Amino acid sequence: MSGPIYNAVRRSQGSQASTVVGSQTSPTASTFSDPKAATYLTKADLRAGTKHRKRFAITTSVFFFIALIMLILVQIGNLSNNHVLGDLYFFKIDTTNIILADPGTNSKLQQSIAESSGLHDFYQVGMWNFCEGYNDVGITACSRPALMYWFNPVQIILDELLNGKQVTLPQDVSDYLTVIRAASHVMFVMFFASTFTSFLLIFLCPLAVYSRLVSIPIALFALISGLMTFIAAGISTGMWLILKKDIIANAADINIVPSIGTKLFILMWIAAGCSLFAALGQVGMMCCGTSRRDIKTGRRPVGRKARNEGGVPVEENPALRRRWWGSVSQ
Repeated sequence: MSGPIYNAVRRSQGSQASTVVGSQTSPTASTFSDPKAATYLTKADLRAGTKHRKRFAITTSVFFFIALIMLILVQIGNLSNNHVLGDLYFFKIDTTNIILADPGTNSKLQQSIAESSGLHDFYQVGMWNFCEGYNDVGITACSRPALMYWFNPVQIILDELLNGKQVTLPQDVSDYLTVIRAASHVMFVMFFASTFTSFLLIFLCPLAVYSRLVSIPIALFALISGLMTFIAAGISTGMWLILKKDIIANAADINIVPSIGTKLFILMWIAAGCSLFAALGQVGMMCCGTSRRDIKTGRRPVGRKARNEGGVPVEENPALRRRWWGSVSQ
């Protein structure tokens, strides 16, 4: 004895889909009862059902794009002596008045003595190198860019004044320079890695609209990228502020004046903020927002407006509703 035969019939636009069971006819509970039910969903249905998720995914992509631009500016700052890049630096020391003199000493004579000794008016450091120059001229030269560069102000001043002669430094100074070198290396790696990951996430973030399963690796990748940018900015800020404080405390008697590159710090923290906001947005999309897969499997309805536009009743399919542990309810 054969069982009942179910035939799914799709009628013309505006009519109701029905199921024939023996000799009785009743409205179809869901158009997803047919394995080919996905054909009842139009592109308009998917666009309408996922528009909020799509907008949020694109927004996170835009924020990663902004972060990428800021990180590139951080990377190329201080690489050249032009007006724009020359103003982008992490740290600067002014040695214009490093030579002590009596109050009646002629300032022009003092500057002439400093220049004849090889010492410049200022030194400023970027991510790849340092530049030197005079206040009335500007940047005159920059060191060659070096991978994993770190700024050693003591060595630079000794090279300029003593022509590279070896000088024994106090132990506390040597220990502090070791900390600066380690922090600079960590900062360099994180800034470089976050620049690369931000570029990739510009194209990966919009893919989160398709499925929450796709959102999981993208969100984790975005969170790692955002944290790297934030940690790199925090290390940079802390390191240069501590260095500035120590120079003020220990080198005030020789008239070395330190300062922070405000413009580069603003760019750096804009990048950190945009990356972290976009990462948290991707994390939220792991559980919130209707994806295309939610609509196709019937876990989420496409909405009243999308159902009425096409004239075909598209409803949630209870048979395909998944429980929280992943099994399908019956």
